[in-house]
Amino acid sequence: MTNLDRETLESKINELLPKYNCGACGFKRCDLFAESILCGEDIRKCPFLLKEDFKLNFDELNNLLTENKIIVCKSTKNIDKSGNAEFIGLIDGYNADFLLDPLENEHSCRETLLITSPLAKDLKINDYIQYRPLGCPLPHFAKIIEISHGMHVIHVEGPCHRITGEKKDYINVGVAIVVAFEGVVSKGKMPEIGKTVRFIPTHCMMQKVHSGVIVEAEGNRVLIEGIDLKVW
Repeated sequence: MTNLDRETLESKINELLPKYNCGACGFKRCDLFAESILCGEDIRKCPFLLKEDFKLNFDELNNLLTENKIIVCKSTKNIDKSGNAEFIGLIDGYNADFLLDPLENEHSCRETLLITSPLAKDLKINDYIQYRPLGCPLPHFAKIIEISHGMHVIHVEGPCHRITGEKKDYINVGVAIVVAFEGVVSKGKMPEIGKTVRFIPTHCMMQKVHSGVIVEAEGNRVLIEGIDLKVW
């Protein structure tokens, strides 16, 4: 369901809203709220989506927005003094400094994993693996694109791709530690080398704010190490 055109995506969002037109979200009708969601409005502004009766709708909306790379941000009335929009993680509500996009012609940010499983020594470039990042509740599925000094650089392929059966023969390596992200700063202020930052990888299924330290920066391309899902 990824890469939907704007009209189709807005229609699908509207279908998942309660249709009560109650105005609690700040909009007179649900279809107007659906249009604003495309611009980054927080779906949690609808109080009914937070109720148990609409949990499936909430989860489906969250997945739909993630798959189509719609990142929740605060409205323009909350822009900072420099005029930059603030970005907020959907699952945790933390503010991020910027969004991290994949490198050119790549479909996800590069992640460097420390895999402690004994299976790690037998892994090869182009192998597909299943793993759970330390601190994350979701299983991930990925393709290994580089191996260097015991570290494995991967492209994330799911969980969505795995669930839909697009790939086969994933090797389950258990819990892995994400030690680095590499990608492009697409929205937000370009960070300086040595700075600790908060960022949202745009391919992250949970749209969760990550933290780390900028160790390389060239143009808008950055390498972030010391990755942590705890944000202080």
